[in-house]
Amino acid sequence: MSTLRVLIADDELPARNKMSRLLQKMEDVEVVAMAENGLEAIEQIHIHKPDLVFLDIEMPGMNGLEVAQNIELDELPAIVFATAYSEHAIKAFEINAVDYLLKPFSEDRLRMTIEKVQESRAAAPPDKTRFAEILNQVGEEMKTPFSNKIPIPTRDRYKLLDYSEVVCIEVEERSVRLFTKDKSYLLNHTLDTFERKLPLDQFFRINRSCIIGLAHIKEIVIWFGNRFKIILSNEKEVVSSREKSKVLKQVLKF
Repeated sequence: MSTLRVLIADDELPARNKMSRLLQKMEDVEVVAMAENGLEAIEQIHIHKPDLVFLDIEMPGMNGLEVAQNIELDELPAIVFATAYSEHAIKAFEINAVDYLLKPFSEDRLRMTIEKVQESRAAAPPDKTRFAEILNQVGEEMKTPFSNKIPIPTRDRYKLLDYSEVVCIEVEERSVRLFTKDKSYLLNHTLDTFERKLPLDQFFRINRSCIIGLAHIKEIVIWFGNRFKIILSNEKEVVSSREKSKVLKQVLKF
């Protein structure tokens, strides 16, 4: 039997470590990555393309159902939702997740899940269209108070930043820097990840390396080469690409 490559996404470090420790005891199972929030989970899933993903439903910024909605792979991994709330577990089971784990779970219960996934690998792949439809429906019913926030890691906790506070996000080497009116945060994510996550009616990718918050546009200056220089609410200036300048005119209707 080929090795089952697993990714664990849970915002609690003890929970991630416990699951990883238990999985390491099992034959033909390899933990290829762990994620501590929904945005990181999306990024790690697309990098590692695991066979199985354990998704905690209650994660800040992007919950487990929203992560499942944003998996853009030709072949979907098996998905197992983990939750401390039984009503969430029932919903997860009903939307055709391979299985669910109700916290706290035992080693035997986890082993049963792994065996179930391994047995199902030879079956027909999941119907992506149907899976997406069901996730959208259930996701609307289960939106959390954190669905419009971005988790910002600090030394010993997460700060939850509301979308309305985000002025812009720029590429900085292999990471991105998120700007508010008076602060900035270096985050270990890609700009593409944020573009998928952030609502299109509030944010716009102005060029290859920057996303701006539309509500924070202060001035639009006509610039060289049919482009615009955008002055934002924190006085930061960003120049749009030619292509994006045309789209921005349509978005802002001017």
